[in-house]
Amino acid sequence: MNGCVVVTGSAHGIGTSIAKAFLSTGTRVLLADFNEKLLLSTTSELKDVYGDLVFSVTADLSSADGVEKVVTAAKQLPERVVCIVNNAADQTPGTTETTNVDMFQRTMFINVTAPFLLVQGLLDDLIATKGTVVNVGSLVGNQPIPGRVAYNTSKAAIAGLTRSLAVDLGQSGIRVNAVAPGHIMTDGEESWKAVYSDFQQRIFPTSYALGRVGHAEEVAAAVVFLASPAAHFISGITLPIDGGMSILCPETASFTAAAVARSLDG
Repeated sequence: MNGCVVVTGSAHGIGTSIAKAFLSTGTRVLLADFNEKLLLSTTSELKDVYGDLVFSVTADLSSADGVEKVVTAAKQLPERVVCIVNNAADQTPGTTETTNVDMFQRTMFINVTAPFLLVQGLLDDLIATKGTVVNVGSLVGNQPIPGRVAYNTSKAAIAGLTRSLAVDLGQSGIRVNAVAPGHIMTDGEESWKAVYSDFQQRIFPTSYALGRVGHAEEVAAAVVFLASPAAHFISGITLPIDGGMSILCPETASFTAAAVARSLDG
C-alpha cells in the first residue's frame, strides 16, 4: 500500500497488531499513543524489524490539542496519509449512578470526537489519496455490558459516525468502515491466562459460535482488508469480529456455560 497509515492507541494490544499488519505489507505507519514509555518501547521493537517504516508520536487524545499533535506528526511523514485507524479508546467503568459528566465527556471525546477530528484534520490527505478510515468499535455498541455506560454509548456512536462519514465523504472517493471486536486476547494468551481464572477461561468461549475468544491478529487482518483495494466497494459497514457471538442464541450460550460449570464441579 503506497502512502502512510496512522494508528491510534498503538502502543500495545490490538493497536500494535494492526500496526504490524500494515508494516508487514511495506506500508509506513505512524503509531500514536498517550503512554510515552510503552510507545517508545513498542516503537523500538518495531523499528528493529521494519526500520524506517516506523514513526511515532506521543499524544493524549482526550483533548483537541492531542489530536492536533497527531495531525501535525502525520503531515510531516514522507508520504501522504492513505488510511486512519481510530483504535484508541477509554474504557473507564461506571454505572448510570456513578458516572459523572467529566467521566462521560472524556470517554466520548477519546472514543468518538477524537476520531472525527483526526479525519477532519487529515481530510486533505484522504481526498488526495482517495484514502480510507477504519474505526475500531466493539460488540458492546449493540450488546451493552453492565457498568460501562459511557463506553457502551461511545461504541454505539462509533457505528453512527462511521456511517455518517461514509455518506459525507463517499463522493470524494473516501471509504469509511468499522470493525466491532468481541472478546479478544488483547495482549496474547499468556496475559489472558494471567488475568482470568481457569473457570473464566472455560466459560468465556461458550458465548461464541466458534467456541473460542479472538486474537488481536484476527482483528488486524480485518482492518487491513477493509483498508485495502480488495474492499474498494465496501463503505459504511461495521464488521463484527466476534466469532459469532452476536448471532448465538443467548439460551444456547447459557445452557453450554451451565454444562461447562457442572463438568468443572466434577
